[in-house]
Amino acid sequence: MKIFPNVSIVYKNKFSKDFVNGVNGWFFSKKDLIKNKGKILTLDIDFGNACSLNCPCCFRRNNKVDFKASKLMGYADIVDVIKQGKKLGLKSVKFLGAGEPFENKKLLEFLRFLKKSNIIPVIFTKGHVIGDDSLVKKYFFDYGITTGKQLVKELKKANASILLGFNSFDTKIQDKMVGRVKGYALKRNRALELLAEAGFNKTNPTRLCLAANPITNENYSGLFEIYKWARARNLCTIICPTMISGRCSEKKVWNKITPSKKKLVDLYAKIYKFNIDKEIQTLGQIKKEGISPYAGASPCNQIACGMYVTLTGTVLRCPGDDITVFGNIWKEPLNAIWKKSENFKRAGAFNCYCPPKEGKSITKNFYSEVIKKLEKSQAKNQAKKLLNKKAVIDYNKTIKNLKRQK
Repeated sequence: MKIFPNVSIVYKNKFSKDFVNGVNGWFFSKKDLIKNKGKILTLDIDFGNACSLNCPCCFRRNNKVDFKASKLMGYADIVDVIKQGKKLGLKSVKFLGAGEPFENKKLLEFLRFLKKSNIIPVIFTKGHVIGDDSLVKKYFFDYGITTGKQLVKELKKANASILLGFNSFDTKIQDKMVGRVKGYALKRNRALELLAEAGFNKTNPTRLCLAANPITNENYSGLFEIYKWARARNLCTIICPTMISGRCSEKKVWNKITPSKKKLVDLYAKIYKFNIDKEIQTLGQIKKEGISPYAGASPCNQIACGMYVTLTGTVLRCPGDDITVFGNIWKEPLNAIWKKSENFKRAGAFNCYCPPKEGKSITKNFYSEVIKKLEKSQAKNQAKKLLNKKAVIDYNKTIKNLKRQK
């Protein structure tokens, strides 16, 4: 059964001319990247390991970097990494895993530390804690917080941006995609409603995003509907094929769940056509910037201005890659790891595409095929406009001739 969260529309027709196509703290413009070339602007981090869900596509469970790990980062270790990052230009921190951030009782303490450090927290969450007052009380009672509404108020104070897991409007499909957890989708919907009510989607750039990834055979048919619904409500939307890490690192796994190349090209082209029609982007802009691995959203450039520090202290290229290791914080300072990394050499790049997925869940020539499909679509639209214009001219001429004959 499909259930749509109660969130008011922000953009009824065209989008504002100054509309920013990204999420605060997650998006960096070309100007930002050039101005801060060589700096670490963002860090992906693991914050704890607890998670009551069991997502079959989790990029952090069964992850190669966790094998044989003898030491995990504690709270003080994470704070130290952030302080090192701040000296290197750090502006935002993205909470990715290895657990669900809101199932960590130290979360609000850490958010307050980030606020004092003038660093934007960008939190990837499945939202079930925010949407369930009993769970809020369980994890945040020591802060005097017992309801989702109170928790959201604290998140707003911390200047946090929220990337909320959102795979489907269909509650049955959605519950299945987090490990067959019955009732999950309803809690997620309530979390979204509370965040929107608090104004997280009233800013530009927005501070609220729907993370509809990964694209699978199961949720494929509903993703364009999610995209259109979300964008009208100023919710940025992440839609992309699965990461090639964790539970989907093996070819037989990602190959089984990922739709065909044709289906993916069709979906991306539909999304970008929507952006063009709504004046979020122009075709010229899309061709200049390149297709984003996140369909319709700002291109991914985190591997030109950041790294991923895992719970084990291992520093990786990015979350989609559990193989490319840059170093380990137990052995070297962050500065040394950054300066020798391939990400540092890539500094300033606006669209880095997605190296871990390319040739795998993102197939060869995928981006160029999306562009070709868009060009054909635009050419057809132009042809229709010309035909309609000619028809109007011919009609007006006919009317004039009839009047003269009278």
